[in-house]
Amino acid sequence: MLTFPRVLLLTGEWPVVRIPPPRPPPSIAKQHAAALHAAGVPVEIFAFHGGRNPWGYLAAWTRLRPRLHRGRYDVAHCDAPGTIWIALPKRVPLVVNVNAANARSLLVRRADAVIVASDAERAHVRTRAPVHVIPPGLDDALLVGRMLAVYRSIFWS
Repeated sequence: MLTFPRVLLLTGEWPVVRIPPPRPPPSIAKQHAAALHAAGVPVEIFAFHGGRNPWGYLAAWTRLRPRLHRGRYDVAHCDAPGTIWIALPKRVPLVVNVNAANARSLLVRRADAVIVASDAERAHVRTRAPVHVIPPGLDDALLVGRMLAVYRSIFWS
């Protein structure tokens, strides 16, 4: 029987406020959550509004602490390095999405695995954790396969 990791997706971008058409494309976090859920992967979303307000992060951290433990999740997936703040101190392995603009963040070094969109971005990441390339625009099956490979790399490394 195929077993999937229990994933907690941490995002400061979702849910999106109601915006009149033309609407922006769904956030990366929303795309990842939908693809994982459709494939049968147990995924929960923890959305918060942090922005530049440290109180938003503190409130999110306070809400998250009772939920974040190994008995409930196998991996926490942060949609950006800033989201790592609410998952510290680590209780479960962390995966983080980064881009060239935030690849050198010290918080990235706290992650157990890193996801970038291209090999060019991979060159900017400074971490000992494995760095995986998942380009944008993949169909859901390929996206889920690559994400599961990232999650499994944490447990089998």
